[in-house]
Amino acid sequence: MREVFRLAQETKELTDGYFDIVTPNGVYDPSGLVKGWAIRNAADILQKRGRNNFYIDVGGDVEVRGTDRGGEAWKIGVQNPFKNGEIVKALRVRDAGIATSGTYLRGKHIYDPKTQRAAGIDIVSMTVVGPDVYEADRFATAAFAMGRDGILFIDGLDGYEGYMIDSSGIATMTRGFSQYAYA
Repeated sequence: MREVFRLAQETKELTDGYFDIVTPNGVYDPSGLVKGWAIRNAADILQKRGRNNFYIDVGGDVEVRGTDRGGEAWKIGVQNPFKNGEIVKALRVRDAGIATSGTYLRGKHIYDPKTQRAAGIDIVSMTVVGPDVYEADRFATAAFAMGRDGILFIDGLDGYEGYMIDSSGIATMTRGFSQYAYA
């Protein structure tokens, strides 16, 4: 728990306060980073045991290492937030983490710490590709809380790319996101 609280505080500082595990009603909720942290730790254990080519998917947050059985980069889909089960963007990635924050599965559960209101008024989905799923997860949550400006935040982070879908269904990508898109 100490590590999770330390990481949460570090993330809060890196995001100008947009990542905060204290909800408006005073409850601690570290879910914006703990799932990615746990997935990354599991991936590290697999790699230490000699596994170099695998993926772990937990609730749509994904860690990929190496390549698929055909020696290709892993294929990962970004879900359509307006139509369950439909993919709106297909990605090819290796040695990376992919995390999506949004309102389409769990409702309005992410808050803007600056206004104490639910985030997701103007955007419905923020997908981040980063060096691992922990990093992607925490910054996807913070970027979602930022609203439309979140994609600009991701675009300014070295080694990260993002794909945002707004409430009108319009997608906005960071400058380098197209390197991952294959369909």
